[in-house]
Amino acid sequence: MSSLFRFHTTEKTPVIRQHEYTECGLACLAMVLGYYGYNTSISQLRREYEVSEDSGTSLSSLLKWSREKGLEGRLLQGKVTELKQVNLPAIAFWHGNHFVVVVGVNDRGITIHDPASGLRRYKYKEAEVLFSGYVLELQPAASFTRQSADASFSLNQLASNITHRVKRQITLFIFSLFALLIMLVSPSYFQLVLDEAISRSDYDLVILLTCIFAIVYIFDVVNRFLKQILEICLRNFAYDELSQSIRGYLLRAHTSWFRTRPVGVILAIEKSLHSCAEFISNGYVAMAYSFLISIFSLIFMMFYSVKIALVTLLSMTVFLVIRFVLIRPYQRAVDNAITKTAEYESLLVETQKGIVTLKANNMLSNMNSVIDRAMRNYINGLMHQERLLARFDTASVFVINAEQLIVVCMGAWAILQGQMSIGMLVAYLSYKRYFSDAMVQLAHKYLEKNALKGPLERIADLVSYQADEDDFGDRKIEVPRVLTLDNVSFSWPGKAAILKNISLTLSTSQETVIVGQSGSGKTTLLRLLSGILQPGSGEIRLNQYPLTSYDLAELRQHIRIIHADDQLFTGSLIENISGFSLEVDLKEVIAACKLAQIHRVIAALPHGYETNFIPGNPLFSAGEVQRLVLARALYARPDWLLCDEVTANLDKQTASKVLTNLRALGIGLVFVTHSPEVVYQGGQLVELENGIILANPEGQTS
Repeated sequence: MSSLFRFHTTEKTPVIRQHEYTECGLACLAMVLGYYGYNTSISQLRREYEVSEDSGTSLSSLLKWSREKGLEGRLLQGKVTELKQVNLPAIAFWHGNHFVVVVGVNDRGITIHDPASGLRRYKYKEAEVLFSGYVLELQPAASFTRQSADASFSLNQLASNITHRVKRQITLFIFSLFALLIMLVSPSYFQLVLDEAISRSDYDLVILLTCIFAIVYIFDVVNRFLKQILEICLRNFAYDELSQSIRGYLLRAHTSWFRTRPVGVILAIEKSLHSCAEFISNGYVAMAYSFLISIFSLIFMMFYSVKIALVTLLSMTVFLVIRFVLIRPYQRAVDNAITKTAEYESLLVETQKGIVTLKANNMLSNMNSVIDRAMRNYINGLMHQERLLARFDTASVFVINAEQLIVVCMGAWAILQGQMSIGMLVAYLSYKRYFSDAMVQLAHKYLEKNALKGPLERIADLVSYQADEDDFGDRKIEVPRVLTLDNVSFSWPGKAAILKNISLTLSTSQETVIVGQSGSGKTTLLRLLSGILQPGSGEIRLNQYPLTSYDLAELRQHIRIIHADDQLFTGSLIENISGFSLEVDLKEVIAACKLAQIHRVIAALPHGYETNFIPGNPLFSAGEVQRLVLARALYARPDWLLCDEVTANLDKQTASKVLTNLRALGIGLVFVTHSPEVVYQGGQLVELENGIILANPEGQTS
């Protein structure tokens, strides 16, 4: 295969980033399909094919899915040097746990599109270490059909979340028009002074022109100041409203979205939002403004000299071609820089959270090496982005300087021949500068807009993801007395069932204790009862209606779950216990804390309930944190309390008091525990083993 064709393969194959830990296979399949004209996205493929959350995708699954999409494939085994014989693009097994798309092979090495890090080039010696020996060669079969790309999430769609955006941008554009008018008349000052006042030795005309244009320039200064203030306001309004809107999607997203993504993805979305808000606030107005300046400046330039104006126009055309060539590499560089920054910051967050573990296990040196490597990748990403701009700027300066030399030379020649005056040349050079600056600004904004493709894809992944509320209805809850599981099963995508055909009746009149070994499905069962997870088959009912028919917010108000690893957040104790409510009932907070046996501990603190809590601060023991979490749940006055190891960190005396207080409330209680002798005092005892109920004869006491 010729090197030219290989280059074409590299450029034609789209770079598609994975969003979840284990969807590199889906991303690679989307890239190969895109090369052959079947345009799709990870989100679309995710809806069609299930990927295991811990083991990802296998080569056999990729081969099966490829055939369903009309691609014929064959699985090849060999050395990295033998990739020259493979039809590209092809999916390669990489580093023993990852998939990449090989898009180019030559005598120096190979080029890949990595779903995790974008376009990468390796020498054969480097690739030999990473290549795991298998490659999936794919080509269109007779049944293959092309598919045009669906309308992707656009900047305009994102901008629609900003109120009064058009009105604000029109105001900004009006200020820009005033600046444009002043800019266009300014060169006339130089021409009139040089050609009229000086040639006639007219001092009065010089003073008159100076006074007139002084007023014009003062107006220009005021106008520019107001315009900058408006731009600052627009940018901050845009960022604030976009953040609120996207944060709504983030908080409503299904828990699986968070479970399958690194911590840094939220930071990456935040950075992406900032870039988008920056462009939305004044990008379009700046482009329109620059376009108008370039048009009017070109008209004035042609009024002075068509021949010289054409030279300037030709040089700026070359400039735009250089900028256009930069678009795709710069787009990839910006997205890669955001990704690497988020990975680095994610590691810093994880290190801060796990610093005690790192110190206790003598892992500081090793973790420092990991952080250092991430920091270098982050810095290299920024440097690559800046190097691209530096190359462009160098080429641009060369073109503009060459054009300047030619224009001045032609202008001087025209003056010597009497075709132009000195004032006309000075005015022309002013308009030429306006024209050049406007074209540079226009090209730069266009580059910025195209560079937002990656950030927009990252935001679109969140916006298009299923929200918790999508599974639920709007039925109101009256008195939630009975929870019923009817033949309920649950499994994670691509994994064996965790719960199998569970049938169980729970009532507020009888507490339930669920016991079983680790991994038997106890916590999963609680999460199904609370609506956090949805069963793969079967039905859960509250009273006689399906759980999913109720309003989710109201359901969570009536049914509270306490996880073994529940967290408190940065803020005062009263804020944490009240759930950061804007209207806190202190009496209810104290009552909840007394029930949870934590009131005396808080009262003994110097600042009492106003004491600030910082996650990771050893001010409170694990048992005290557990009781604070319990108090938070009780403050909501739920009808059902689902407790996962609620006494795990409590001494027997405290645990007994807490359980006595809970039973006195007369609410539905469901306890998950490894130690039934501590919790169980009658009621329904359910034993789970490997996702199956072993002991629960007809829902009665065991």
